[in-house]
Amino acid sequence: MNQFVQLNVNILKNKDLNSDEKITLSLILDRMKSSMQRRSFYDSQKQAYYVVYPVKELMDILNVGKNTVVKILKKLEYLSLIVKKRSFNRATRIFIAPALMETEIVDTSASLDNKPAESQKVNFNQKINQNLHSNTVNTGNDVQTTPVVDRVQQWAKATKQKVGLTFTSIQAIQKFCKNNVEKCKQVVRLILNARNSVAKANRLVKQPVAQFESNQNIINGLAQQLDHIFSYAVKLPQSNYAGYVTNALKAYFTVAFGLETKPVVVKPTVKATKFNDGKKHIHEELPEWAQDGYEFKEDESVDMSKKAKLESMLADM
Repeated sequence: MNQFVQLNVNILKNKDLNSDEKITLSLILDRMKSSMQRRSFYDSQKQAYYVVYPVKELMDILNVGKNTVVKILKKLEYLSLIVKKRSFNRATRIFIAPALMETEIVDTSASLDNKPAESQKVNFNQKINQNLHSNTVNTGNDVQTTPVVDRVQQWAKATKQKVGLTFTSIQAIQKFCKNNVEKCKQVVRLILNARNSVAKANRLVKQPVAQFESNQNIINGLAQQLDHIFSYAVKLPQSNYAGYVTNALKAYFTVAFGLETKPVVVKPTVKATKFNDGKKHIHEELPEWAQDGYEFKEDESVDMSKKAKLESMLADM
């Protein structure tokens, strides 16, 4: 029996995904239709449906190796398209990320007490909300709508309080991540990892110089440095910019902590002199025998007898 999988046009147009990644995401979304018709595939803790897709099964469908499948799933999770929940002695649960649920996928307004019946059909392409700036959160029988703008503001406020970043730095992160909260969190983790790496290597952990809120170099310069780094990072593929951002920030924190000593530059000294033409020229010292007014003086230390003998030998040749 042939099995057909529905491919979403928006997924096909996604330039951040290659062909295998688009197929894998479509397979996960297709399996969600079945999960939403079964009570056993509802996670009460996350209040969301999930799918189980073994790596071996994806290997067989895509005709690729295990490492490739693992890399594909990591890429989808990195782009905030899926969320994986790992459990001990249980299959990994794959949830569709809320950002994707908002715009493309399935109706998640059903709560634990109002799950779809076994015979209920689910329209896979139905949008849960026509307003692209809202996010649905399940709260029992009531549905509460939290605007995305509020989520971003809540994240910004929490980040300033817990991490100590300035609002200008946070705004630079928001601009780079296009207000994607999950991606903002990932960038903050990159910043913290870079800061901690430099601090640990130089035994500055928990020292005031390594803290965002107490180092004036960071307070005054981090936002500008982030803008500079992000201006190059946007030109890189989504999966490759993390390494560049981390390394660039390590170099920045090394300077901000006062650990980098500026090398002493030794410049060659050039003696300049002015000639009658008024132009600047390089003055080169001539050897004594090439200077004007040089007079040849015979070397008195020469043995004249030996010199005469040598001259006679040359004349006989």
